[in-house]
Amino acid sequence: MTRARFFFRRLLNIGAICSLFAVAGLGYAQEQPPARERDAQTDMSLRKSVNTREFQGQQVEGEERPIGRGDSLWRILVEEKGLPGQKFRSYLVVIRGLNPQIKNLDVLRIGDKIFIPLRPEGTIEARARTEAGAERNPAKTGTTINYRVKSGEHLYQILREQLKLSEERKLAEYYSLVRDLNPERKDWDNLLGGEIIRLPTLGTELQAASAGSGGATPLKRNAEPVISAQPKPPAQGKTSSPAFDARQALRAPAKENMPLFAKVAEAMGSEVQQSGEEVVSLKDGTVRFERSTYPVIVNPTLRQKLVVDPDGKIPASLKTKLNDPSIGTPVLPMTNGLSIQDAVGQLLAGLGYQSLPADRPVVIQEEGVALEAKGNWMVLAPEVSNKPQEVYVINLTENPNEIPDYLKSELAKKGLHLRDVVPPATAKNSRSNTLESNEPGARPSQIKTWPPDKQEIVDALLLSYGITFGIAENLSVELGDGLRVDTRTDRTFELGGQRTALFFHNTDPETRKLLQDKQGIKAVELDLRSLSTRELISRLLNLVGDQAAYREHRFSAASGSVQDRLTVKVWGFQLTKKPMFVTDRQIPPALHKFFFEKGLEIVYFR
Repeated sequence: MTRARFFFRRLLNIGAICSLFAVAGLGYAQEQPPARERDAQTDMSLRKSVNTREFQGQQVEGEERPIGRGDSLWRILVEEKGLPGQKFRSYLVVIRGLNPQIKNLDVLRIGDKIFIPLRPEGTIEARARTEAGAERNPAKTGTTINYRVKSGEHLYQILREQLKLSEERKLAEYYSLVRDLNPERKDWDNLLGGEIIRLPTLGTELQAASAGSGGATPLKRNAEPVISAQPKPPAQGKTSSPAFDARQALRAPAKENMPLFAKVAEAMGSEVQQSGEEVVSLKDGTVRFERSTYPVIVNPTLRQKLVVDPDGKIPASLKTKLNDPSIGTPVLPMTNGLSIQDAVGQLLAGLGYQSLPADRPVVIQEEGVALEAKGNWMVLAPEVSNKPQEVYVINLTENPNEIPDYLKSELAKKGLHLRDVVPPATAKNSRSNTLESNEPGARPSQIKTWPPDKQEIVDALLLSYGITFGIAENLSVELGDGLRVDTRTDRTFELGGQRTALFFHNTDPETRKLLQDKQGIKAVELDLRSLSTRELISRLLNLVGDQAAYREHRFSAASGSVQDRLTVKVWGFQLTKKPMFVTDRQIPPALHKFFFEKGLEIVYFR
């Protein structure tokens, strides 16, 4: 009887439970709307959280994403949304265009909101179609011109000056374009003066500029307008002057090149008198010279004079008397084919100048920069009124503007005077056939100072290369089945399609190996405590693929054929992938313009 009652109660309980499920199911079925209505409600709910923004003429759907701790664009786009890392740069262009209110996408602030497109791939494809359509537009078809490289120029400098580009992204694009247009060239680090490279251009200005360049080559990309820097062809019926050879001019007989000899004398502040009569008093009489036959060179500052004897007609006895220091009128004979080189040397010696060794340059050290000057004649001037002796460097050149005037003025303040002598009938205006290279405002004039903190130097260098990074991110490393260890990185970023993690302290080698082997993350250890700032910058440059080394760099200040006339020397890093010179040596403010003309930013570190 008891057993039967027990089974009866069990059946009642089971029935009650079934009834409850049936009632619940019935209630749920009654509360749910039809499938079509559910889809509409879901769509309405989704639309409430979706916004649109305009990007390059199209409406892009996206969402406002709040920035949390440790967030970076790489984490949001690649790790969370699963987008391919190799297209990360393309996504950045879109994100930057959709978020103009954010000045620096490299550093996201907690609490800020960033607009993230729902379909980045579609936005990139639409942008590519727009650009392709613009390329097919005949009105925007570009052409190329041939550009003759000037001595001392590099490609970034040419792009900045000739194409008037200043934006880093544009510079990078055109740098690649120029390399594509010149496939025969392999080395872009060393451009030689006189070489021809193809540059892009477009627009009506090009038609006149490239008329004499031997035809134009159609481009497949748009380019900026540019004025041709090619010399114009000589007019019909005229012949171009032969190339100037300074060595040949120096070997020429002085007697047959008196106008050139006179120009050298005038460059030193002397006067060449070739008319009237010169009277010289001797102990036993007076000598009178017709200056038309015996030119007299007078230096009023030094109160010295010299008589030129072109044909060697002055008797030896008289010449001995005139050469007496008490008379002060030495004779310079030009017989036996005396060359311009030797005649000028004797002229300077006769006026009291002391010749300096021709095999060693004159060096001026100013703060962290050394300037070396060389010339056809280098002399030490006589002392005047107990002032420090000054040095004169004289050069024969057909282009008197090869060295900027501001550099000459700065050197003159230090007692070094550069003199250009242009041989008659060979003078050329070095700026007439080329774009003006010294116009103010034609180049960037940026000076940056990296902070002394080494972590901030790392950030500044990465940002200089356009590398976005995350800060203090945790990476999970699998040690074995069911065993993982979290490690905190100091900086994480993508480099060359590979995720890279920086550690500013000593890390476990096994952990770094596991990150590489199992997660494909390159782990780099930079122990900031043991590395000097120079070593840190060198390591970082090697990491980003720039082989720049800290060493003494030599820059030619002359734009003509004789590049070693004036050389600027300074220690630092000259980056190969960026137009920057990074140094811990102080560059005098007067020389900043020199580096700007080379297309280089100056970046100081301590």
